[in-house]
Parts: sequence; C-alpha cells; structure tokens
Amino acid sequence: MVDYFGRAGVIGCGYDVPRHVRRNDDPAYDQLNRSRNRHGLFESDMFYGLDRRRFLEADETVEDLMENACLRALDRAGVSPDSIDRLYGYGSVPAYYMPNGLFAVHQRVGISENAMVVPINSEYANFLLGMIHAAEFVNSGSGRYALVVCGCNWTGYMDYTRGHAFSIGDGAGAAVVGPSDDFAVVDHEVRTFSDHYHALTMGMRTTKVTGRTQLPVDPRTNLPVPTYDMTDSGVEILGTVMRDGIPDLVHSVLGRHDIDPGKVALITHQGSKLLMEHWGERIQPGEYLETLAEYGNMTLATYPVNLAHFFDEINSDYLVIAAVGAGVYLSVLLLSRNSTKKEE
Repeated sequence: MVDYFGRAGVIGCGYDVPRHVRRNDDPAYDQLNRSRNRHGLFESDMFYGLDRRRFLEADETVEDLMENACLRALDRAGVSPDSIDRLYGYGSVPAYYMPNGLFAVHQRVGISENAMVVPINSEYANFLLGMIHAAEFVNSGSGRYALVVCGCNWTGYMDYTRGHAFSIGDGAGAAVVGPSDDFAVVDHEVRTFSDHYHALTMGMRTTKVTGRTQLPVDPRTNLPVPTYDMTDSGVEILGTVMRDGIPDLVHSVLGRHDIDPGKVALITHQGSKLLMEHWGERIQPGEYLETLAEYGNMTLATYPVNLAHFFDEINSDYLVIAAVGAGVYLSVLLLSRNSTKKEE
C-alpha cells in the first residue's frame, strides 16, 4: 500500500499520429454512397468540417502509436516506466480477438512485470473508463501511478462506401495518473441505452462496391477482416440519444458541483461537426478543444489525443471530457485545475 489519501490527477500526457495524410479528395472516398437512407437522411452530409485525417500504412501498427504516446506521457510526467503500477486502455482494432495489443505496449514501453495490464474493450470511451479506474486505484492507496493509453487504427477497417467512413483517422494518446491537485478527477456519470446494442458494431461482414459483393481481407495475410457498421438506427441515434444526451449529461455533472459552464474546457467525441456545433451551443463552454479538421474522428483515441494536444493551453478552471460509445452509452468525466499550477 502507498501512503496517499489526496487526489488523483493527470500529471503528464502525450500523443502520436501517423505521418500519412488523407485529404477530402482522396481516392479512398470515390465510392462514397451519397444517397438517402431509409429514413430519408443523407448519411454522408452529416460528416463535414474535415480537412485532414492521418492513417497507418500496411506495415505500421496501432501499437507503434500507443508506444510513442506512452513514452511521451511518461517523459512529460517525469515518471519512469518501471514506476507504473497499472496499465489501462485499449488498442482498436486489435490484431487478435485476445490478447489485446495493450500487452505488447506494456513490453515495448518497459513497464514492470509486476504491473497489472487491464484492457478496457468499451469503444469509444475506453479512455474515460480507464481514467476512472486509474483515479480510483491511486486514491485507494494501492499504488502510486497508472498509465492510460488508447489507440485507433480504424482507417483500415472501414467500408468506404459509407458516409461515416469519411471522417475516420488514426492516432493514439496516453495519460499518466498519479497524486496531483491539478487536472484532478472530481466526478463522472454514465448513461447506458442498451436497446441500441446492434446500432454500432465492428464485425465480419460483406461490403458492396460498384454492384459487387465482397469480403474485405487484410492485404498482408489475405484473411478476412472486420469492418465498422453504423445501421440506420445508429445514424438516427446520432440525432437523438447522442445529440441531446451529451449536453444533458454534462449539465447534470456540472450542476452537482454548481460549476458555471463558462469556466469549463470541453473535449467531446468529434465524429460530426453538426453534433459538435449543437453541443457547443447547448453547453456553452469557456473553451471547446477539438482537432476535427486536422485529425478527423479518431474514435477511442480522440479524447487522449486532444487532451495531450491542448494540455499546455487549457486556461479554464475545469475540464470536462464527454464521450459516446457503442452499446450504446454516454459518459462524462470532470477534472479540476489547481489555480497555482495554472499560473506557472
């Protein structure tokens, strides 16, 4: 046991994105279906505000990005790899059903064999749930430092006839959690809508390109690979459950602590500019930290990447991270700043 009964917070973070850039006119999007779905919606029109997305080449892995993100976070925190007691997070889409690539990251980074590795398969809010577990672990006194890392390689697992594929980018981000009054974890809340379990899925399925049905395969192995699917009901919940559920949940958490939204920096899911504009209007944060135009929708990696990207620029008294997830669920994490640290 560690003699510590203070608060757990983020003491360092880092991120990495691939060097390869895909623009809006990339040939990958030539087969995009721009017709109405059965609800009369143009799925492709929901994903705008994009300019660049980063993508991994066939000889690169999401674990490469996760390793770099971890090393940068540890360096920023001034914590050695062998000081980490717990490693939380996930690499998605994994090379194996099990184990997750988080174990490869453990080995590459040089974390002690005494550290517990805890893969959290809860796309897209893996990072938030990892942060919650990490803070509880540190606050319990069971250990001093935890590392949370999430990586996305989804550009290799999309059906590029579907509108949602237009926004996807790869990346990874990490955060070191330890004793700290700055960026301290204060509260969280989750709402689960499991009647939409089938709406957002990653699995084996055929795709149709130019009228031909085919089974996507990995070019390196010629074995079938999963692809992401957003059903028509999935598109519908973007405009219902997610659209209004996120601001309602944020206001619920802030209201418990009597916090003015204007004193908050906000990080959200960044799959749709349409949703983000609505969330900004409903929540009215002091700062809205997003990288949609530069990095696209990095799914589970969006939250740690944006946290690391803006870490030194956050001026607000509080930070709120609001995430959506397949299943379907919404989650909000509240962190507080230390005024002394903020002025340094």
